[in-house]
Amino acid sequence: MEFKKAFDLIVGRVEEELVKSEYTRQKVAAENNNELAALFTSQNIAYSVVYYMDKQQMVLRSCTMTEDGPDNDWKTLATWLYDEETATQKDAESIANDFVEGVSGTIAIKRAKQVKQKKRKDDDGNADPKFLAKRFVTFFPELKDEIKNEEDCYFPFRGATFAKEHIAPKIDTYIKRATKPELEKIASVFNVQYGNGDVDTRSIITIVILNSLEDAEYKSVYEYFDDDLKKAADAARKYKGKTVKPEKIKNKNTSKASTLNNQ
Repeated sequence: MEFKKAFDLIVGRVEEELVKSEYTRQKVAAENNNELAALFTSQNIAYSVVYYMDKQQMVLRSCTMTEDGPDNDWKTLATWLYDEETATQKDAESIANDFVEGVSGTIAIKRAKQVKQKKRKDDDGNADPKFLAKRFVTFFPELKDEIKNEEDCYFPFRGATFAKEHIAPKIDTYIKRATKPELEKIASVFNVQYGNGDVDTRSIITIVILNSLEDAEYKSVYEYFDDDLKKAADAARKYKGKTVKPEKIKNKNTSKASTLNNQ
């Protein structure tokens, strides 16, 4: 099987697996004419599939993500020889199966948790409530206009209020009719955003969104949460139905001059 076709088959299988965990395939050029490369990124980890033509090797590797992109301290996770003169589609599928296991198995989950824990020690999360809201546009396209309207009318972005009015009702409806893969997909968003979120974002996920769910819907999605979110969600569930202090809203049209004059 020609190496380019084999590469496309392997990359396609890896992509199919990674999108379940909110990874995005990036447009990337190989470092030289001797390589084929594909890059997938999340907020914590980057995975790359590379074929080295001179060595006839298919390689799966990973590195940590930074604010500027992959840190390029690549660690090789798997290497397979692939000679198009003798290799068949079955060989390509075997490599694909191994690479999929490399990005989705127990070791991959442990790798992601280790990176997440390391980042949490460094900055305790930096994804804000607006970033969280935008993550749900994939599920609910109408949120795009609702987010824009919020930005136009209020400053700062009313994260808790917006989540309560625009996100929570949609999540409830989604879960009521969701299939198992759909539940896994939306739970993955919660897992990632809770892990990377700032204090406000984590509170919005647990206190506002998850606590808006009735027990049946809550239990349906809960089983797909990671350990960190389960622990936080269990603690927050004790506050379900209790009054939360409202946000202080600052009108975006209020000028700095008028604010100073009123002090």
